[in-house]
Amino acid sequence: MKISFSRQTKERAFKQLYEDYYAPFCLYAKRFVDDKEVIFTSLEYRILLLLFTNVNKIVTREMILDKIWDMAGNFVNDNTLTVYIKRIRTKLNNDLIKTVKGLGYRVEC
Repeated sequence: MKISFSRQTKERAFKQLYEDYYAPFCLYAKRFVDDKEVIFTSLEYRILLLLFTNVNKIVTREMILDKIWDMAGNFVNDNTLTVYIKRIRTKLNNDLIKTVKGLGYRVEC
């Protein structure tokens, strides 16, 4: 599956990402961003999918922590999420993910 935000419509890319949401147990995910292969860890990819399934909506930090990490029943430091978001932004090499101060994150299209 190739996802290129510069060549495909964003809606189509979001649909492809959403379809992959049902395979959350992979160890990593290879995707293409601007014709370059990018490898996301399982957690990075699940966070990315959660954000992209809520396009133009605010996804709170608590929602991400509950949906991603509480599945395993492990406590996660709040800074862990910040680090993962930073890694995802670096790998996407763009500013699709916006921080909504005091609330969470939003993918803008």
